[in-house]
Amino acid sequence: MVLLLVLWVLALLSVVILSWAEEWRTEIRLAANFREARQCHSLAEAGIYYALAKLSEAKFSEMRAEESQMQLQPRPQPWIGDQRRHLVELPGGRVEVRVADEAGKINLNRADDKILANLFSALGIPQGKWRVMVDSIQDWRQAGLQPRPYGAKSDYYLGLEPPYPSKNALFDTVEELAWVRGFAGTGLPVRLASFLTVLGAAQVNLNAAPLEVMQGLGIPGDLARLLIQEREAAPLRPQAVMPRLTGDPRLLPVVQNLSFRSSPFFTILATGMINNREGAKHTIKAVVRLNQRGNPPWQFVYWADDYPG
Repeated sequence: MVLLLVLWVLALLSVVILSWAEEWRTEIRLAANFREARQCHSLAEAGIYYALAKLSEAKFSEMRAEESQMQLQPRPQPWIGDQRRHLVELPGGRVEVRVADEAGKINLNRADDKILANLFSALGIPQGKWRVMVDSIQDWRQAGLQPRPYGAKSDYYLGLEPPYPSKNALFDTVEELAWVRGFAGTGLPVRLASFLTVLGAAQVNLNAAPLEVMQGLGIPGDLARLLIQEREAAPLRPQAVMPRLTGDPRLLPVVQNLSFRSSPFFTILATGMINNREGAKHTIKAVVRLNQRGNPPWQFVYWADDYPG
């Protein structure tokens, strides 16, 4: 009986100790996950400020050259906003950084039906879908109660769960598309943030525009690819590009939407990653306005933590 009692006590102690051990392991894993998340966040934040330093140097150098009426830099500046990928190695991890000049995108609040349709077609979206998307965008940003043939007004949105009215005003962010018919429940708003903007004028900077944006403006794909190839060697200049565009009657409406200068608004997308830890990452999206005479010389106008990407 004594031996049996001892065995029962030992079994009970083993169960208690094992349950404690499992709880400790869970706590250790949670602490490790929290530490990795904070480390990835810190790496991403460091990437934002690293890109700001590089971007400010490039932008202000461009502005000084313009003020002194000097020619543009003979070589392209890699941090001026063409959305190319930069990989920055930091202690304990690395950061993938992309800088986008907002002038290299199509203005969502100013684009007409044709430009939006061209852009969505260039992105491989079927016509049956982009018709709904184009009409719904126009209905969302314009006043009135009558929707377009493929669009939607408050009558449609109030029937959703949860219900909400049509905005009938301009977009504040590109991500606001997630509320618009044709975009809800998809990853399109995040994807389109690389090609659309709500900042700046209607003109698009050819030195920063992606291929899809050029095609959205109406520039044929072969010419757009050639222009991108040329600007990798030297910045595009109007005296070299405009004669080629104005020589084609089909492109005359495009010319008024083009520029060759960067804007003061830039988007920085930074993803912090820990070395040898697949899946451990954190992305921050920041939109900044540069001001050479400011202190500091930039102002954050948008900040999204844990941004999809």
